[in-house]
Amino acid sequence: MLTEPDLGERITLLRSTLYTYPLPATEDSVAYQQFDAVVARLGINRVFAFLRHRGVAHTALGAFGQHDQVSDPESPFAVYHRVGQAMSSVHRCELARIAQHFRANDIPLISFKGVAMNAVLGRMLTPAYSGDMDLLVRRRDLTRAREAMQDLGYGTELRLRAGRVHKMPPEILEATENSVYSFGQISPMDRLVPVPELEDLSVHVLAMFPATFCRVNGGLHMKASVDLHYSLNHLSDDIGTRVKPSEEVWLEDTQTVKIEGVEILTLNPRTLSWVLPHRLYVDTVLLQDSSLKALSHLKLLWHHKSFDSAYVQNISQRYPYLAPSLFYALRAMDRLCGTQAQILFDLDSIRRSRTPLMNVGDCLPAWLGCTVEVTLRALEDSTTAESGVITTVV
Repeated sequence: MLTEPDLGERITLLRSTLYTYPLPATEDSVAYQQFDAVVARLGINRVFAFLRHRGVAHTALGAFGQHDQVSDPESPFAVYHRVGQAMSSVHRCELARIAQHFRANDIPLISFKGVAMNAVLGRMLTPAYSGDMDLLVRRRDLTRAREAMQDLGYGTELRLRAGRVHKMPPEILEATENSVYSFGQISPMDRLVPVPELEDLSVHVLAMFPATFCRVNGGLHMKASVDLHYSLNHLSDDIGTRVKPSEEVWLEDTQTVKIEGVEILTLNPRTLSWVLPHRLYVDTVLLQDSSLKALSHLKLLWHHKSFDSAYVQNISQRYPYLAPSLFYALRAMDRLCGTQAQILFDLDSIRRSRTPLMNVGDCLPAWLGCTVEVTLRALEDSTTAESGVITTVV
C-alpha cells in the first residue's frame, strides 16, 4: 500500500504543480526540477496516488505532461489522461441532453464548473477536470428537476463498488440528504453510459476507478454522475441571523455557452470567483474533504484573467458572513499558486468577526494535510526563561 509523502514532499508537489498550472513547466524551471526530484525519491506511482487523492492529478498533467515518467504510456498519468478525456466527452453529451430536456419542461438550469467552465474560458492547453456534473436549479423547482432527471434514466440509488453495480438502501439515501452539513443538494444522481473508446484499457480503468466504471453485458460502462444543487449556501448554519447570498445573487451574473450545439446557462466567472474559494474553504476545513480540485479551477480563472478580485471584495462587504472564508482561502491560494487574489481586509478584524463555522482560521494547513500540535511544559520543569511551549507540525 502506498503511503503519503512527508510534509516537505507534499508542499513541493502541490506548490510546484499549482504555481505552474495550466502552462507546461520547462525542464530548466525550479518547479520542474523540484517535481523531478520528488519523483526520483518516491517513484511515479506514489506521486500519482498523492496528487490524485488531493484532486490535482490533472493539474500535474498540465504542468508536467512532458516529464518522461508522466508521459510514459504505461504511467498511471497516461491512463488518467485518457479516462479524463472520455469522461469529458460523456459529460458534454449528457449535459446537452439534460439541458434540452429541462428546457422542454420549462425548468431553468445552470451548469457550473467542469465542462461549462471549460466552454466559458475557451481554448485551453489543459481543461479543468471534473468527475461529475454540477447543476443548479431554483429551490422551488427541485421536485420537478429530480423528476426530469429520472425521466432521463438518472437515479440516486446507483453505486459502484469494486467495478460492480450496487443499489444504495433508501434509509442511507435519506440520511445523506438530511445530513446536518447539507450543502443544498440532493444525493448524487447517476446513470450508466457505455464507453467503448476505453475498452482497450478496461483492466487498468477498472482497477484505478472501481467506483466510476464497471462491466455490464460484457461492455465497459461509466457512471455519469450529477450533483443537483438548489443552494450555494452552507445550510447547517442557516439559522436566520446572518445575511447570506440568495438565489438572486448567484443568478444575477450568468451567461450562455454552446456545448454539443445546445445553448446552456452557466455562472459568470466573477460569480465563480467567490463561490469556489468559499466552498473550498468549508469543504477542507469543516468537512475534512481532501480534494483541492476547486483550487485548480481558481488558478485557471486567474490564468485566463477571469478572476474578479473587485467583485469578491464587494461580495465580502455585502455579506460579512463570507469575509473570513474568502480571506483565508484566497490568502492560502496566493501562497500555493503564486496569485495575487487576497481581498483587502485587516487580519485582526477578520479574526474578531463573529461568523460561526465560516471563521475557523487559516485553511492552509488543511490544504497541505497537516495540523499544528502545541504542548505546554509545566513551569516548574523549566530552570530558564525560555518558552515552555513546544510546537510540532503533524
